[in-house]
Amino acid sequence: MTEGVTTTTTTSDDMQDTFSLRDQSSKQYTVKLTTAALVIQLQTNDNREQSTTINNNTQVIPIEDIYGCLCMKDNKNSIRCHLNLYLYSLRKASGVTLPFSKKSNLQRSQLLLTYAKFNDFESNFGAVTRWHQSLKRAIYLKQNLPLDIVTTKRDKRALVFINPAGGAGKAYCLVMEYVVGVWSEAEFTYHMIVTEYAGHAREFVRSIQLADWTGIVVASGDGLLYEVVNGLMSRNDWQEALKLPIGHLPCGSGNAFITNIVRYSKQPVMKTMEKFIVQAAVIIATHNVLPFDMALLDICDGRRLFSFLCTEWGVVADVDCDSEQYRFLGETRFTVEALKHMLKPRSYEGYIDYIPYDAADDTVDSNRITTDTTIAQLHRHLLPLNEPIPTDSTSTKWRRINGPFLHVLITSKACISKDVVASFRSTLSDGYLSLQYIRADGSSRIHLAKTFTKLSDGKHVDFDFVELLPIRAFRIVPADSSGNMMVDGEKIPYGPIQGEILPSVGRCMGKLPKVNEVPPSS
Repeated sequence: MTEGVTTTTTTSDDMQDTFSLRDQSSKQYTVKLTTAALVIQLQTNDNREQSTTINNNTQVIPIEDIYGCLCMKDNKNSIRCHLNLYLYSLRKASGVTLPFSKKSNLQRSQLLLTYAKFNDFESNFGAVTRWHQSLKRAIYLKQNLPLDIVTTKRDKRALVFINPAGGAGKAYCLVMEYVVGVWSEAEFTYHMIVTEYAGHAREFVRSIQLADWTGIVVASGDGLLYEVVNGLMSRNDWQEALKLPIGHLPCGSGNAFITNIVRYSKQPVMKTMEKFIVQAAVIIATHNVLPFDMALLDICDGRRLFSFLCTEWGVVADVDCDSEQYRFLGETRFTVEALKHMLKPRSYEGYIDYIPYDAADDTVDSNRITTDTTIAQLHRHLLPLNEPIPTDSTSTKWRRINGPFLHVLITSKACISKDVVASFRSTLSDGYLSLQYIRADGSSRIHLAKTFTKLSDGKHVDFDFVELLPIRAFRIVPADSSGNMMVDGEKIPYGPIQGEILPSVGRCMGKLPKVNEVPPSS
């Protein structure tokens, strides 16, 4: 430390000193940093602190609301130095931080603290540098990262993929305009790759050195994320690849993965694409590493896939697939196609076999996966896809539901797009899949209309014609020879498909909910 530069230390982690605000240079503030918050309190004329009651003269900023800070010089001949804080917090138009409510909004803001305690710039800069380091450490500790990341990857970069076709062709511009600045303020380091063709990201992640990266960020819709997940799982060292946390910047049509991450944090999901991508950028820059469930799938062409979101059969798959022609409309494409299918619904013949969820079951979890675990060992319940499942035996766990069906959806998350809440009670890692279906009958058109009007809040499951079951495993066997099936928004060959839950096997860049905060309305 520079000789003569002193700041008051109240504990091994706390700091305290005097600053001014840039636009209020005549007023002095006592600034105290703890592991939980930054407290800024106006001093009286006799240099005593005012009452500790929270009022207009005292501001308490939780560390969770600070995503970055930078040291800044004043003009060339000044001895002053600045500590610029970058905040992302819930506020009303008045600028007062408030608990979550429908009238509040997450906003970026800056707070510039000016330091001029000493008579030379070097001493002031040394003091502010120490504040910068301590504040960055407080932000880092709040991330509570897993030991394997802290010990081996603290100084590594994140690998970022941008799909230039995402966001109706605006993904790259969205990242440049709304993300790069946030990450610069947060000192979040990354290497960016713009994908050049379908499958580019999948090929790239299959050959990367895992030790070189702190995680992978996808700037696209859910399709590129699906590509990255399955690329990682195709590696020989997939067990280690699973430990790479995955972040999602919403630059596509669906944006379901980041929507589920935000819902889990109990933050309100930002409405506009621009605000939503800023929200995601801040989450990624200051992320906690959170587990998420996946499903292991066998499909009719012999491939084995990994799903982080959902399997669709029936009208939802039709809407998802047929809306591709309207991709230029962004999120609106789903609404356009849904209206078409509502007017002329199709029924699907076939059956669904499933195992009901049992909390005492021994389904594989992330704690049992070692470097010796094989993909085949992840299967705990499923037979080969070409072997019949015994559903008529009293000893079997399997149950059967016969069609015809209007709609079948199997999800591991609450939302299947930003605007569709399929199973509002689901979170990131429940340990089970949610099977949802509607039977086809003479009221199909009415049932569809009612369902589509309630998808935005998930209340469609309250209708008596919508069935919702927690399950461990499933097999869908269509009787028809043609139709649409989708996995995580990607079309797969039409035919039998089966899968089972893999609880908490993935890692994502998310945020833990703040204590005592109210979750967003369902």
